[in-house]
Amino acid sequence: MAKIKIDSVEYEVDEKKNLIDAAKDVGIDIPYFCYHPALTIVGMCRMCLIEIEGVPRLQAACNTPVKEGLSIITKSPRVKEARSGTMEFLLANHPLDCPVCDKAGECKLQDNAFGSGEGHSRFEFEKRNIPQEEIGTNLIINHNRCIVCYRCVRFEEEKVGESNLGLFERGYHSIIGLAKNEPIQHNYQGALADICPVGALLNNKTLFKSRVWWYKSHKSVCHGCSTGCHVTTNVRDNKMYRYMVRENHEKQMFFLCDKGRFDLDWMNENRLFAYQESGNPSTSLDVLPKIKEAISNSKGIAVVGGAHESNENLEKMKITLSELAKATSKSIVWESRVTDAQYKETEQVDFLLTKDNHPNTKGAIDLGCITDSGIEGIRKQIQNKNIDLVFVLNEGVSLPPVSVHVQLDTNLTDAAKQATFAVPIKIFCEEEGTFTNKKGWRQEFEKSMEPPKGLPSSAEFFSRLLAEVNKKQEAVVGNN
Repeated sequence: MAKIKIDSVEYEVDEKKNLIDAAKDVGIDIPYFCYHPALTIVGMCRMCLIEIEGVPRLQAACNTPVKEGLSIITKSPRVKEARSGTMEFLLANHPLDCPVCDKAGECKLQDNAFGSGEGHSRFEFEKRNIPQEEIGTNLIINHNRCIVCYRCVRFEEEKVGESNLGLFERGYHSIIGLAKNEPIQHNYQGALADICPVGALLNNKTLFKSRVWWYKSHKSVCHGCSTGCHVTTNVRDNKMYRYMVRENHEKQMFFLCDKGRFDLDWMNENRLFAYQESGNPSTSLDVLPKIKEAISNSKGIAVVGGAHESNENLEKMKITLSELAKATSKSIVWESRVTDAQYKETEQVDFLLTKDNHPNTKGAIDLGCITDSGIEGIRKQIQNKNIDLVFVLNEGVSLPPVSVHVQLDTNLTDAAKQATFAVPIKIFCEEEGTFTNKKGWRQEFEKSMEPPKGLPSSAEFFSRLLAEVNKKQEAVVGNN
């Protein structure tokens, strides 16, 4: 820690942090555009200019190291004039299209124009007008809004390892554009739009879908892989619209891949709302007694999957399955690992995405929801007729033919249609809980959506099944 002065007030700050972040920790905002905590410092935007005592010229805060005895001024007339001038230049050609821009409401240009701008423009000439371009499979660029902060170029080069974008021309004619003839195809086009501080880079998939102030937001964890990136969910009318990055400086989480960011349609469409028997709609009153009968007639029972479930659901299910085994005197084995990637050390596809597309494999392993023989052992036991009843937890896993297949699923999948019985369950964001990521971090997520009334979680279903098994038959008394 280091003691520094900000506007003549002494603070103790983390000397390892950038000055902008260190100041923010003590409640002082220094405006910026080009700075990003996970990217190199370039000092291009000149928005974060400050005074340093003993230094005659204004300096960029992003490029000023935090050290003992540093004394800076962030609100002097010189600083305010400099920031006002920067905003005037940036807004000279920027179109006044906030009402139709998807970035409105979360745009740093709006924030800094309000905080440091003059409120009027002296620019009386015609603004430049460059046609909008599609530069990726899911990315468009509006050159007129671009403030040439260089964030997108740095992100691609430093994080993605590609150089699709570059800065071309000079001065008034400067634009960010494609350096190659091919469109961008990598897994981080959403991140490019995310780190753009203005509405220059936008994704086609979310274009004109909703205003940001219409969303209800909650803290959550990405479900796409075992990395467990921190996200903020954006929900409107009980539908999941967006995942946005929830920055975590301590854990160095600043970005989100496209696989996790845009894999949301299944939460809103094709949901499984009713119990099914052999592909036909049914009710719990019909299905639960038949599953109970199947349990009593079975030779062996297996539960497959579970790495999409929260730790809390897994803990409850483990207790319930143990009680179910005692109540029925049946052997129940549970294997949560259904893919090769779940049996190996973490393998990265890129700097964030892993080959394990389950958010809670580590949690399931830590809780002991696994077998020594793995999924192959269960397949062999099914082939040998030692297991003839299988509960599958929200997975599309390939298994040998089995007498009774009970599919617990969130959606009306092929597995649900082909199962002996299909059970509708909540999706993870209809509950609160935790996932354990690849590094062993147990990370909390909040409830983001309201579940359909009466829909159980996977743990609640097994509790209902246990209650059905334990239910005593009442003697029917009547006159003969």
